[in-house]
Amino acid sequence: MKKRITILMAMMLLLGTFMVNHYIKITYHMNIIEYFAGNHQLTQADREYLENHGPIIYGSGNNSPPLYFVDSETEQYKGIVIDYLQALSIELETEILYQPMTWAQALQKLETGETHLCDMYPSEERAKKYLFSDPIYFQRGVILVSGENKDINRAKDLAGRRVGVQKGDYAHEFLESQSDDIHYVFSEHYEESLRRLLEGQVDAIVGDEPVISYLMEEYRIKEAYRIVDEPMYELPSVLGIPKDKPELKRIINKGIFSLNQTDTVSKIQQKWFGISTPIGRDDQVHRMGLFLLTGGALGFMILGTVVIWNLELNRAVHQRTKALQLSEKNLQTIMDGLRYMVVVVNKQLHIVTANQQFHQYFGNRLKDQGVNLKEVIPDLPSSMNGELAPDLQTAEILLKGRDYQINACPIKYGPHMEEATVLIMEDITDRKIHEAQLLQDHKMAAIGQLAAGVAHEIRNPLGLIRNYTFIMQRSKGEKAILEEALHRINDSVEKASKVIDNLLNFYRLTDEATHSVNLKEMIEDVVELNGKLMENHHISCQLILKEIEIETCEESLKHILINLLNNAIDAMPEGGKITIALKEKKDKVQIRVIDKGYGMSEETQEKIFNPFFTTKRRGQGTGLGCYIVYNELVKLKGEIEVTSKEKVGTTVVISLTKAEGDSYEK
Repeated sequence: MKKRITILMAMMLLLGTFMVNHYIKITYHMNIIEYFAGNHQLTQADREYLENHGPIIYGSGNNSPPLYFVDSETEQYKGIVIDYLQALSIELETEILYQPMTWAQALQKLETGETHLCDMYPSEERAKKYLFSDPIYFQRGVILVSGENKDINRAKDLAGRRVGVQKGDYAHEFLESQSDDIHYVFSEHYEESLRRLLEGQVDAIVGDEPVISYLMEEYRIKEAYRIVDEPMYELPSVLGIPKDKPELKRIINKGIFSLNQTDTVSKIQQKWFGISTPIGRDDQVHRMGLFLLTGGALGFMILGTVVIWNLELNRAVHQRTKALQLSEKNLQTIMDGLRYMVVVVNKQLHIVTANQQFHQYFGNRLKDQGVNLKEVIPDLPSSMNGELAPDLQTAEILLKGRDYQINACPIKYGPHMEEATVLIMEDITDRKIHEAQLLQDHKMAAIGQLAAGVAHEIRNPLGLIRNYTFIMQRSKGEKAILEEALHRINDSVEKASKVIDNLLNFYRLTDEATHSVNLKEMIEDVVELNGKLMENHHISCQLILKEIEIETCEESLKHILINLLNNAIDAMPEGGKITIALKEKKDKVQIRVIDKGYGMSEETQEKIFNPFFTTKRRGQGTGLGCYIVYNELVKLKGEIEVTSKEKVGTTVVISLTKAEGDSYEK
């Protein structure tokens, strides 16, 4: 399409160039290159040439009114051509002298260089003797016959006839090229030829239309004689210049160009108002024809451009439509190939399209296109009530006893188009069971690490109970000793019970239920549960805590802290110090776990949350600790940030979002 438009634009450019070139030819008698590239002003060199040359001599016929003739009363040489040459003299700032003579003498003297200018028709024969200027005016060659003569209507009809013609006139040269059977009767001037026609000595006379028309007026013979309708020719009249004066020709052409710009010929014609036939060509007709021709061609090109544009546009629309249909078909095929249920809904939850799995699952509820998703799934999450929330990304729903995760992805179309959202519904029941089992297995592994510490914590109160039972047996009923022994036994039982409760709470499967949790107490319980393990590794623990409560899942958070505490202990095999700090920061609660262990490289930090990644020796770690920490935090809508430096230590920051009025300090 672009190629065709380019071709049409090139054609329009060529047409415009042609129009401008033709207009310049009509007006200035030169082509577009000559008009713009030529220098049309007199230069200093031109003025010096004219000054050295002296007066320019114009020689021509003495009896060809109204072009040039000698007035019988004033004996002045005048006429249209004389007026034009006077204007040319002013334009060139040089003197032009006039020498009237017979036409034949004028041609001879121009050839010998005795004169410098003579107006004439250009021809091949004359080009052998003279140089030609640009055209100065246009006129036609005509035939004058008696009104009774009906046999002569064109130049060819002059064959075998007697024809009067001025000596040296171009009409003779023209007729010679048309027929060799014409009997010519030559005269010195037009008036002599006319008298011979009136006297019946010739059948017709030929020559310039302005001169013949002028003489018909003078002799008042317009009703008895006629100019035949078909002219012999219409040619430009130029100024003949001697062959050895090319510089003069160039200067004369500059003057003619300037006179054409001021339309001097038309003004001179108006002066000679009595002339029935103009000597200037009717440029308006030519220009109008040029404009009509160009306008028609331009209109045709524009129409062609519009037609081609529409055809190409229709073809492009057809191709795009076909491609879109194919794309939709391919997209539907891809959607149907997914093992998830996929449905596209608009902002009001009306179903736009869905894949095969969705139709199979809810087939009996999808009878009509555009049905609302709530009619298909009545138990939609609260975030999908009424309209689809713009910030919805994921939600969970229970369908037929199985858990499904809904992931939402907005579709961004162009402006003024309805928004839509893709909902991907994935059955996560098996995954949740697997994750729960994985979490429990990890808890069991952690309990194995805590076993020694728990056994020690339980053995101590049991030893106290046994000792005080022995004392009671030997107390002989002394009340004070019995009361003290019972008090110690009760304390030991409570301590052992608390240790067992902590262990059972940690082992219990997470139900993901949230409630108000005292973070200070929870952290203290976790540290106490790991107390013996830290003691065995010669690790002290500094707690910087304050009373803060937050709505969260206690079991998940406790599991996260135990994992982080165990990692900190493993990072300091030779002992050290762990700091756990709790603080509020704007709308978040932060728990910091800081150790002074070996630290981690940047490469290790990038991988610690990947499943099964571990830096521990084979058999000492599963590679799931940090992975579980990260996933549990995602469920709590929390964040984790790890900064570490090798041989310096590691700082882990857990950030939990507070609900309004959710957290407070006591």
